[in-house]
Amino acid sequence: MNLINTKMCLGIDPNPIVKDFENFKSSVYKHMEILSFSCGKLSNYIIKPQLAYFLLHGSKGLLLLEELVAKFHKDYTIILDGKFNDISTTLKAYLDFAFVTLGVHGITISPFLGEKSIELAVEQCVEHVGKKGRVYVLCATSENSNSDLSYIQDNWRNILTSCKKVRENILFNDPIYSQVTGVVIAANREEILFSHEFISSGLSALCPGIGAQGADWNVITKCKKMPNEMIFPFSRAVFSGGNIEIDAMYENITNINKYFQGS
Repeated sequence: MNLINTKMCLGIDPNPIVKDFENFKSSVYKHMEILSFSCGKLSNYIIKPQLAYFLLHGSKGLLLLEELVAKFHKDYTIILDGKFNDISTTLKAYLDFAFVTLGVHGITISPFLGEKSIELAVEQCVEHVGKKGRVYVLCATSENSNSDLSYIQDNWRNILTSCKKVRENILFNDPIYSQVTGVVIAANREEILFSHEFISSGLSALCPGIGAQGADWNVITKCKKMPNEMIFPFSRAVFSGGNIEIDAMYENITNINKYFQGS
């Protein structure tokens, strides 16, 4: 049973009930206090800040994001959840913002603009971050359309194939960079998580949806048998947007961390 590839991630989604900046700042510092206190106590050290909450407060919010990334850059792998994508120099600017200006290790991106954008993201990630880098391409999320745009996620097999080809073409299947290229597959999309297509791809997966979005917690145990790196982010289930006390946050982390220990 492969335990090392099933990992916990802490989602940083500061979302206080009162939306002014002072309450937001207090919420961010609560998150940071827990991250500091948790160093050396968890099975894995991965965090996923949601860019939108920081952008809501303009330059002051971005300064807090910079502070958070700088403080935990050495202790945690930091995946910036921005669902970026664009073309050419515009995409390059987004990537420089993430990997150079902020200094995060990974990002989430949309596949909508094709393989070239994914290739550029992977190239820049490896150039600036190396083997610790991660690029997660949206593949099969919990928020799937039931109408005219449902075909996008129905094509998850094509997204897997494209990401696998990018890894082969850009990274030449170098085992050092085996986990750099990944996909976002919701934890409740078990028919995809446990499909032959995904497992044989060897891609890493970011699997949101456990907790507030209702995915089955048992999926963590099931994934321990898989060769792929499987990362499960928890945000509201731990921090509740920063609207609970520090002691309650740490108790939540401690309880969730147990799912990632032992067999």
